[in-house]
Amino acid sequence: MPSSAASKRFIQVYHSLPPDAQQLLVQKQLVPLLDQSPKDRHKKAIASATEMQRRYAHMPSLNLKAKKSEICTLLLELSRDSKRSLIKERSRREELISEAVDSLAQWLNDVWKVIYEYRTNFKLAHGCLLFACDALDQIGSVCGGCKCSYANMFVPIKIRRSSGKLVKSFSLTGAHNLARVMLWIWRDLFVTMLATGSKRQRNNIQDMLDDIRTLLGWRALEHLLHGGRKKSFDDEDEGEGEEEEYVNNEPEQRDRWRQVVEDDGDENYTSDGCSTTCDEGLYPSSYYADHWSWRLTDQQVRLRNLVHKTLLCLFKVAPSEPLYASMASIADSDEELDAELHPMLMSVATHSSDNFAAALRILSLNNRTDSLHELLTMHRHLLRPQDSASLQFATIIMSSNFSYRYHGLTIAQEELIDISNALHAAVRSCFCNISAEAYKTELRQILALRPDSLNRRNRVERWVKNVLTPQVDATHPMALAALMMGIPLPPGMEGADEGDMLGYFEIDSDDPELEDLREEFRPNLKSRLQGWVETATSIKGGQTMLSKVYNKTTEDMPFLIANDIVEEMSARLSERPSKHHVCDAMEAFRDFCKKQRKRASVNAKKEGRSNGTTAGRAATDVPSSPYESGFVSFDPLGDPSTSSSAIMDDVD
Repeated sequence: MPSSAASKRFIQVYHSLPPDAQQLLVQKQLVPLLDQSPKDRHKKAIASATEMQRRYAHMPSLNLKAKKSEICTLLLELSRDSKRSLIKERSRREELISEAVDSLAQWLNDVWKVIYEYRTNFKLAHGCLLFACDALDQIGSVCGGCKCSYANMFVPIKIRRSSGKLVKSFSLTGAHNLARVMLWIWRDLFVTMLATGSKRQRNNIQDMLDDIRTLLGWRALEHLLHGGRKKSFDDEDEGEGEEEEYVNNEPEQRDRWRQVVEDDGDENYTSDGCSTTCDEGLYPSSYYADHWSWRLTDQQVRLRNLVHKTLLCLFKVAPSEPLYASMASIADSDEELDAELHPMLMSVATHSSDNFAAALRILSLNNRTDSLHELLTMHRHLLRPQDSASLQFATIIMSSNFSYRYHGLTIAQEELIDISNALHAAVRSCFCNISAEAYKTELRQILALRPDSLNRRNRVERWVKNVLTPQVDATHPMALAALMMGIPLPPGMEGADEGDMLGYFEIDSDDPELEDLREEFRPNLKSRLQGWVETATSIKGGQTMLSKVYNKTTEDMPFLIANDIVEEMSARLSERPSKHHVCDAMEAFRDFCKKQRKRASVNAKKEGRSNGTTAGRAATDVPSSPYESGFVSFDPLGDPSTSSSAIMDDVD
């Protein structure tokens, strides 16, 4: 076996061994070979080892174990202080928080020196940064209820070289913003690894990016490319020092870069075809740092590709519109990104309701009408009520294609009818006698009365009172406590049969994870109705469909055309917090019916004025098919008697 092949084989075996085994192999096999080698060989080896010893003699020690012990001690003292402050008037919380944050801030400068100036211990430095992020989160959690001191703390950080020269300074408000400095250091870590690290070290970058995504979220990866900034066009924080150095202007630093071994096992490494000069016209200036050498600047494109690969792995499992927007912001071309992600998106869209809603949003943004039609034809059952916004957007985009306009109108009508049926069911549960024939007859009589008459007002109040579902006394607090403990309720304390379960708990109204519960107990019928009405209005032929929905709704709930009846019903339900969503929905449908009646009146007047002048011309200008006029008659409700007369012009 040739010597070069033997050395490569040995390197592969060496890297596959555990650290202890590697040390043992060096001591028992390689060190004895040094004594048997020629004198000039072992002198050269000793000289190289001495040179490396001199180079790393003043390198900071990243004692992760000691730092963990220090921060854990401060966290424990913070926890104790929060308990002591309940009895004693004074508290050392601000002092302890400041000490912990200052300790982490000073430590970050040592981490940067190790990875950038000495270009070693990359994995250890990555672990230190992960611990610093986790410790920062724990400090904020231990603060207790009030986090003013933590969120408003002024944190000045200066990144200096070993020579004392300033490289970068940050003036941050809020200890949580210390994560920006960590992302800035992480970026230097990765570009240094790509420029000077071995092939084995570079292969670890993907796992390191996954660690950052797991701890800080996928958005942190985009911020990392911009040096911790949330947006590429963000200005530097006020008070931030702009005194920065350029590495390639210092002869000493240039010499140190030349001493770096190119690669141990990957000869002639040239960053996979990347150019040796960066074109800052193609990428934002925030992608680069002024203190980088040309060699580090050249690696930013490669780092961006690694971040894209990490985000792509997440997109394959859980696509979302924000994730797609983040990938588009770092992509070279939107067209190439769409071509890459579209097949992937179509394959995972039906895996869950979340994926399906996200797929509709992304396909709509890219104007993929054919794909939208395909998904909505076969898999619309995957959508939930809270996905109505995504479905509305997709319906509008799909209907922009004339071939799929009828499909879009059908979807809009089905959704509006579904909302109407949901309100009808909710009204019947709140007004249990509203479906009785006697009260239906009385309602027709009330509607025939003059709106402002005293007789009508009295009869409306009496009618609403008679159809209202009797309200059972609310659950006693002691009964609720017994129920939570698993104790059977004594007779007479069973409570209401329509209790609002959401009212028993403190639930964040904006938490997306609780959307299913909110939709079950308090469905937002009002916003869904308004959204679908706007959607139908934006589609040609939508006004005809809305008139049909109006006819269906007023047939099921004729009281919606009477403003005084709706107000009286809402006033009765306003005393029940769990039924406020029903009040909002009734008022929204009342407004919808009012607009439809007004629109029908305007169209009737127009038709009456034009009948005498356009009768003869209409007889000769009628198109032979609906397609010649650019308008398709829409009658999905299946009422042939109204298919021609129900078509009305769109009126704003």
